[in-house]
Amino acid sequence: MNTAASASSVSGRTGAFSRRLGANLYDAILWAALWVLVAIPAAAYFTLVRHAPASGVLGLILRAAFVLTGLIYFTLGWSRGGQTPGMRAWRLQVYRHAKAPSPARAAARYGLALLWFGALVAGLVQAAHARYAAALPFCALFALAYLWIFVDPRAQTLHDRLCGTEVRYRPRSAGAGEQPHTEGREAQGGGRGPGQGGPVVQ
Repeated sequence: MNTAASASSVSGRTGAFSRRLGANLYDAILWAALWVLVAIPAAAYFTLVRHAPASGVLGLILRAAFVLTGLIYFTLGWSRGGQTPGMRAWRLQVYRHAKAPSPARAAARYGLALLWFGALVAGLVQAAHARYAAALPFCALFALAYLWIFVDPRAQTLHDRLCGTEVRYRPRSAGAGEQPHTEGREAQGGGRGPGQGGPVVQ
């Protein structure tokens, strides 16, 4: 077994995971800000102007605003250039056959990612009530979706595999005509030879 290649593989996949984590945290802050900007006026309108009952209706408004703002934020970012602001900061880009995914595919990717996040929240709620056996499947689903990076041959998450999309790393030094490269492939010692064109995946 090539020890150097193995160590490079672990390092590359850890880098891919850490960059995604950084981009997700960045986007989560912006998403939360957008959610607050939309949710507070909507909630104020329905509670103060329409005198809607606070129980049930307010919670529904907040949840709907959360889902819809995320749908708009991520779908627009991924389908128009393949990047959200967080991904741009961490030099990541979503592709589908060498171009940005369609709005429908971007929305499907968001839906799956939201499903994993919902599973994590459900698991944490169960754990907070000391129902650890009930929390385990939810947390395991979330972990599987993102830790899939460490077993996927191209270092992709589960929702990328299911949607047929790929997240690529674009080096800061990349020129205008240079293709993004993959740590998933390079980490396995494959790299790219001089005549191997086409985009490669993070």
